[in-house]
Amino acid sequence: MMKYSLLAYKYFVDVVETQGFTPAAKRNFVSQTAISNAIKNLEKQLGVQLIDRSTSHFKVTLAGSNLYHCAIPLLNTYYEFGEKITQLNNSFSILKIHYLHGFGFWTVKLAQSLLTSNPKLQLQLDTENFATSFTKLDAGNYDVLIGFSTAVSKIKDIHVKKIGTANFSILLNQSSLTKNGNISKKTFKRQPLFLQKWTATDSNDVQSKIKIILRNMHIDYSQIIYLDSFDAAISNVILNHGLAIYPRELSIPKKYDDCLCFLPQLPELKYDVVAIYKNPALANILERATD
Repeated sequence: MMKYSLLAYKYFVDVVETQGFTPAAKRNFVSQTAISNAIKNLEKQLGVQLIDRSTSHFKVTLAGSNLYHCAIPLLNTYYEFGEKITQLNNSFSILKIHYLHGFGFWTVKLAQSLLTSNPKLQLQLDTENFATSFTKLDAGNYDVLIGFSTAVSKIKDIHVKKIGTANFSILLNQSSLTKNGNISKKTFKRQPLFLQKWTATDSNDVQSKIKIILRNMHIDYSQIIYLDSFDAAISNVILNHGLAIYPRELSIPKKYDDCLCFLPQLPELKYDVVAIYKNPALANILERATD
């Protein structure tokens, strides 16, 4: 019987690499308490102290340093073993694809390509909240997550395949323009900016870029309001005459052509849309669909 849990070793390695319990917890999408208890139990099982808690600065003991160097090849071997096991059966009859709010357009395009390359494949599509998306992906609740590449730039042990590009612009009500078609900055100053409820682990996310661009264009807004969908963005811009980010790939309904338009002279905002997955056996399936 195996005496020690590999998960505890992984937690310990992450604590050492991130220099703390809190960042290790964020890396693994668990609580700090879960990480701390796992390390304490590991110390109890091994009969040695791994982390020096007597100092305010993070410090690994000599025993901890030795364990870290021993655990790295062990975990690497385990990951390689896991990949080979998953590749024993490279066929999927049902593929569960979840997507962050607003990514339905690219998800449907991927689904259509998947069905073209593999007609017998059954697909299940659903939306997903960013806050719990990677925890569920890690737990195997679904197979593929569709979102931005910036959302996974610092997350380990996952695979990413580009499936498209989002070209963002700022949507506004035409009543916010002057008769000459110029921007009415005084009107904007009293209006809100609508953004989607996204969180990115990369500082170069679309929302930060939008704020910088507006500031450089000397465009102010009264407040930021967060929404769940691009449909909500359209509705609010029509009613409130505010600003919202909107991908040009998503066509605006023709009935709104007379009241909605994109902000003129806006710098390009291109972001990769990716399929995120853990099972390496999915690589060939996604590769065939995105060729």
